[in-house]
Amino acid sequence: MVCRLEGSLDKDRTNEISRWGRDCTYPRMRALLGGKRARALDLLNYGLAMVDDELDLSDDPLGGLRYFQGMFQQSYSGASLVPSTQTEQAVVDLGCALNELVSAPILRFADRAAGRRAYEDVLSFWKMEERNFQRKGRVLDRATLDEINSGIGAFVASQFLYLLDSPRVFNEFAQLAQTYGLAVKLADNLCDFREDISRGFVNIPQEDIHQVSGISIEDGRVIQVEPEKLALSGEYVDEEHQRIEGMFASADRLMLFARARRPIWAKGLDERLCLFGQFCHSWLDQARDFSRVDKGGK
Repeated sequence: MVCRLEGSLDKDRTNEISRWGRDCTYPRMRALLGGKRARALDLLNYGLAMVDDELDLSDDPLGGLRYFQGMFQQSYSGASLVPSTQTEQAVVDLGCALNELVSAPILRFADRAAGRRAYEDVLSFWKMEERNFQRKGRVLDRATLDEINSGIGAFVASQFLYLLDSPRVFNEFAQLAQTYGLAVKLADNLCDFREDISRGFVNIPQEDIHQVSGISIEDGRVIQVEPEKLALSGEYVDEEHQRIEGMFASADRLMLFARARRPIWAKGLDERLCLFGQFCHSWLDQARDFSRVDKGGK
């Protein structure tokens, strides 16, 4: 399942997964789950990435997103569908996998809750992605941009966490997902700023847009991009890197509290959460490398 799904990803994404060690951490994390939860995790991790890659190349990403959302909801409801592409198959399989968890025997209430929560988070993630697509070509203020980034990151992190374990106290995973999710998203935005701007997504807030070269803005909209000249000022890279470091430090403190709440004899639960933190930290490593190599371009 994993090899087939990973082999369907965009080549650049696959290279990035390998370069930053995610292809080592992730298999260890899924191995601790096993069974239906591991299958659901594969489809969340790789299947949603396949959708993302396909939408990146689409002339109508909003229409494509709504199409995949419809397939997902139908398959989750038990409808029999005939996919015509690998991405469609992954979406249908994801809906079926989460339905299997939700349909588990009543005593497996943790699986039922995990499946239901993951289903809701996928829909919420896609709803936030709709908003993200709608801002294409626009430069947003910091508060609005952070709201979108936090939403996208939190829903992705939450999908993982609820499959890895069950929260021990109210709001435990919500706080973890929000903090790690935003940290990862900010790191990803910094490292991929050139690719994002070239595709029409400016992840630098309006307050700092003067620190970007190779882009022309008029009335809050991008009117011209010169890809070969795209660069960030060293000052912006330093400030954003410090912000990312701070977000990861906050997330790591929350993770320590979460791990401390697990029974000392449940080593598997502790290891799952530890690996999730390591998985997220691969984006921090990537941002650190970017800050060393790329800053000072303007």
